[in-house]
Amino acid sequence: MDLSNAYREMVRIRIFEERVLECAAAGQVPGSVHPYTGQEAVAVGALAARRPDEWVVSFYRCHGHALAAGVPAAGLAREILGRVGGVCGGKAGSMHIADHSHHLLGASSIVAAQLPIAAGAAMAEKATGGGRAVIAFCGDGAFGAGAAYETLTVAAVHDLPLLLVCEENSWQDHTASDLVRHRTPGQIARGLGLDSDEVDGNDVAAVHRAATEALARCRASRPQVLVAHTYLRHFHAQLGPQPPGEYRPAAERERWLARDPLARVEAAVGRERAAAIREQVVHELVGVFADALHADQPDPASAATAVTAAAWPSGATWPEAVTVPEPVA
Repeated sequence: MDLSNAYREMVRIRIFEERVLECAAAGQVPGSVHPYTGQEAVAVGALAARRPDEWVVSFYRCHGHALAAGVPAAGLAREILGRVGGVCGGKAGSMHIADHSHHLLGASSIVAAQLPIAAGAAMAEKATGGGRAVIAFCGDGAFGAGAAYETLTVAAVHDLPLLLVCEENSWQDHTASDLVRHRTPGQIARGLGLDSDEVDGNDVAAVHRAATEALARCRASRPQVLVAHTYLRHFHAQLGPQPPGEYRPAAERERWLARDPLARVEAAVGRERAAAIREQVVHELVGVFADALHADQPDPASAATAVTAAAWPSGATWPEAVTVPEPVA
């Protein structure tokens, strides 16, 4: 892969997320924010290996996946800030981004809920015989949810063209993953009969190579799980002007911050070239967020639009309420 282009996309995600966190601290973001800082190499490396017409399914930490999938930063910023011109009309917020024009099928705020959706899309792809894979992302916490076991079992039984990329950052909110599990995501995947590979998630070139190989197998109807070991620079989620305190061990944080994925690519592309790329991206995103913050908020009357696939028929009424009988004593 072209490391200069990869670095540009990773820097765009990092700076975009840092700006979102600044806006959240200023009370300008409705709801909570789940930053992607530190995990940029996973999204960029994996999605650089996909075909443009292959669907991507994300979860609540979705901004990096959206940008790596090609979603314009301007539309994404407006969406997160709840403004007109957002990719979902300013109504989806931070955790439910979708942009079908860039084959981002959507993101879910419920842990592991995105996996059955991705399996359904993969089943449709197999039925149409298009030779396309579906790429889904999850955190390692998703492997503690029943939906993950059910989805992976269905994928294995039906040979679905599904690639599940697990971003293993070793924490589930405030809880270390090792305290709530006795098998790793890779062990679980292999135990369910799926091919599973593990990769350094802070090495964008390594992620790209592994994803390229996994997607080739997926397109031949062999579901795959790719576990990318990485780490968040910021807290799991942030809400409003009071950033949470740090709770992870200092030595652990220092060890991972020293392996920052952007710094590793900078060494390969050259300090001068990296500085020029960063300056260009900063200039771009300053304009993007300034424009987004000056945009109007959506008309409240639009809240019920684009909720269903078809418009509610003119003159139709809602179904009568169902009467629930009183329980027998």
